[in-house]
Amino acid sequence: MMALRHPAPAISYTLRSERGYVVPRSDGLVVAGSTLEHTGFAKEVTTEGLQQILEAAIELASNLASAQVRDTWSGLRPDTPDHLPILGGCEINGLIFATGHYRNGILLAPITARVIGELVLHKKPSLDLSAFSPLRFSGKANNTDTLPDRSKSPLEGVPS
Repeated sequence: MMALRHPAPAISYTLRSERGYVVPRSDGLVVAGSTLEHTGFAKEVTTEGLQQILEAAIELASNLASAQVRDTWSGLRPDTPDHLPILGGCEINGLIFATGHYRNGILLAPITARVIGELVLHKKPSLDLSAFSPLRFSGKANNTDTLPDRSKSPLEGVPS
């Protein structure tokens, strides 16, 4: 990943292609990403990866060619066997998952925040989360598995 700064506003909304994406931030930076490398748990920035990101970013917004590179970083992106995020509650009361976004975490962050916020507030999610249930791998998933148990306190059983 990299953060870019351009003297003029480079973009005003998220742009995405098969090769990458650029996301404007409120501080004026543009976040560009990302690469896909299977390196286990190694977190390192490579020149090859930066080149791929820059090429994709410039393809999406040509004025980024004159932007300054302000920061670079790498991270680990948890994936799931079906490549879909894990969103929702599980068999442990009060435990809600929001993980497994793989390389789309920055793009899915707003909608994930909304639906997880709804679950935390004991509201019905505004989207059907059944396809993303943490229980889908156990064979116990259904449409109601993503809702927290409202009959119990989330702190029930926790020592005070």
